[in-house]
Amino acid sequence: MAGSSLPRRDAKLLLERLQQTLTAVGCDYKRIVDEFGQVRASEQRAQGKTFQLADHIRGLILSLLSNQRRWGPIAQNLDRIDRIFFHYSADAIKAADPSHFKQQLLAIQCGNRQIAKQMAALAGNIAVFAKIEAEHGSLDRFVESADPHEIALRLSAPGKFKLRQIGYTLAMEYLRNVGVRASKPDVHVRRAIGRLRLGLVDADEPSEEQAYRTMGEVADEVGMNRTYLDNLLWLFCAKDYGNVCGAAPRCTVCLLRDMCHYPARPAAS
Repeated sequence: MAGSSLPRRDAKLLLERLQQTLTAVGCDYKRIVDEFGQVRASEQRAQGKTFQLADHIRGLILSLLSNQRRWGPIAQNLDRIDRIFFHYSADAIKAADPSHFKQQLLAIQCGNRQIAKQMAALAGNIAVFAKIEAEHGSLDRFVESADPHEIALRLSAPGKFKLRQIGYTLAMEYLRNVGVRASKPDVHVRRAIGRLRLGLVDADEPSEEQAYRTMGEVADEVGMNRTYLDNLLWLFCAKDYGNVCGAAPRCTVCLLRDMCHYPARPAAS
């Protein structure tokens, strides 16, 4: 199975067993994926929805908050987060003291190690959004103007549209939050598809681009929404959800174990 893509039969089987395993461990993936809202946003974009500036600010902020922390507490506090950020009014956010956001987020346990720097960067990042709108006509036009990989690079690499505190993975998360179909190559996904687990990539620790490309190929092979496949695999791994293929995998409950290389790894000496 190692390689950059799967035959249709194996890709379909991968999807089926992901779903079956999540169901078996009591993870209601259909409800949770709907609550995440990224698949729904991608369907709305496909149907012609226009995402406004407030939608893009929300997508950016949620991507920042997801950085190197569990998502569960954030998911439980989305209404509070909406209020903390004045329902994503650009003017209100720019006028506020960044410490307001930091303190309010920490109070509901939705901060992270970089929260002070992230909040200090918000006004500048909104200014970058304004530059993008001036050049492209709208943020929506910009995010649709090239492959998600290219857009994520433009937002995360040095350049005129670089967003502070945003790397490639968080840029991809922002794009998914505003309905762009793509995989977020975070640590869960990269570990699961690497050579020591499912072997979809011939590397122990696939690069972000390798993971992004491979997940897209697998999804396309069976005509699946790329965001949906990514959500499923992430739920399969994440501690607050399926918690099957995390840092310490629970192979005994995994219906993908006969497709996986992990059980065959030699024991540490």
